Amino acid sequence: MNIFKLLTITLFFIFSSLTSITYADSLKFDASSYEGEVKKGKAHGVGIFTFSDGSTYEGKVSRNRIHGKGKYTDTQGKVYEGKFRYGTFTTKIDSKTRDVVKIKPKKGIETFSEMKGKDAASSSWFVATKNSSGIYELTDEGAKKMEEAIAASTGGDGGGGGGGGGC
Repeated sequence: MNIFKLLTITLFFIFSSLTSITYADSLKFDASSYEGEVKKGKAHGVGIFTFSDGSTYEGKVSRNRIHGKGKYTDTQGKVYEGKFRYGTFTTKIDSKTRDVVKIKPKKGIETFSEMKGKDAASSSWFVATKNSSGIYELTDEGAKKMEEAIAASTGGDGGGGGGGGGC
């Protein structure tokens, strides 16, 4: 009788675990292809994305989104390794400047720099670029967005602030 119980319990665990097993498979997206674990038809678990420009991402994936520990290698061989949050990886340059890599399997790769805002916009980040002297400065778009954020926070409407952007 004990052997029968043990066998029944073992079979129960085996069959119940089969419903959550992930399978290695290939998926194709607009800007990349994926090799790795797939669950319910989506990239989920650990795998490798290869992008149309030749860059690669190896690591954790959650429901077709890059999320968790991983390593992105761009076409020049530069490596970004660490924790990705919903496809975004930031590298601190200094306390007010950072590099950002956004990886989206359907749209591709986007890299840019950001600078922390000033005054009322000091908690937000704005698009920046490195000038010919090697100094980071806000792009025209970044400067405009920071001005808008400062104006919205000091607008005098008394309505509690207007949302500010940033990462």
